[in-house]
Amino acid sequence: MAEKRKKPDIEFGATVKAKEMRFREVPETKVEFFGDPDHESGHGDRRENLPDEVEPNKTYKDVRVDYRLASRLVYDDEGKDEGSG
Repeated sequence: MAEKRKKPDIEFGATVKAKEMRFREVPETKVEFFGDPDHESGHGDRRENLPDEVEPNKTYKDVRVDYRLASRLVYDDEGKDEGSG
């Protein structure tokens, strides 16, 4: 039997739009999840007119980025979070 997908405890979404966007240099980006108690987290984006790897000094027009981040705490078999005593 397939495990039912559990809803996140927290979910964050944002949309950014721009008529024009230009990067002087390629940005370094990083998303990290850490903390206690354990958690399951994920993120993703959907882009319009903006590639995953942008080029320096190139103008991108009519840009839209939809971003979503979700996380939920992971509990042990007894229903207590793993960080509590």
